[in-house]
Order: sequence, then C-alpha cells, then structure tokens
Amino acid sequence: MKVTVNKLELASELAHYILVQEWEDRPENIYVEDDNGDTRYNEEAQDIFNHYYDIFEIIIETVQEGRTIKRQER
Repeated sequence: MKVTVNKLELASELAHYILVQEWEDRPENIYVEDDNGDTRYNEEAQDIFNHYYDIFEIIIETVQEGRTIKRQER
C-alpha cells in the first residue's frame, strides 16, 4: 500500500512536536509576537525547529525514494 504525504507539512508537524517536547521545561515562552500582531517562534526555538525540520525532511525523502535510512557518524 502506497501512502501519499505532503513532506513539507509532515516534516513541519514532526519538528514542531519535538520542539514543544524539548521546550517543555523552559521558563521562557516558545513564541514571540511581532509589532504587527503576528506570532512566531522566538529565535532559539526557530533554530531548534529548523534543525529537526531538516532531519525529518531527509528521512521522509529517503523513505519516499525507497532507500534505507543509515545512521550518520558524528
């Protein structure tokens, strides 16, 4: 069975979920409000989100291509 997913949406949802879990014990708010009223992640939270987003995007692309995910050496 083949499932079609929007990789950008899936990577975003997964990255947000991990970010929220990681941020849970921090006293500062994960969000900031801009002068125009828009709400966004604060700078550090955005960096963490971007990190996880990149990882999930690679994993999703790898699986979609039918390749095996290999552990990277650090």
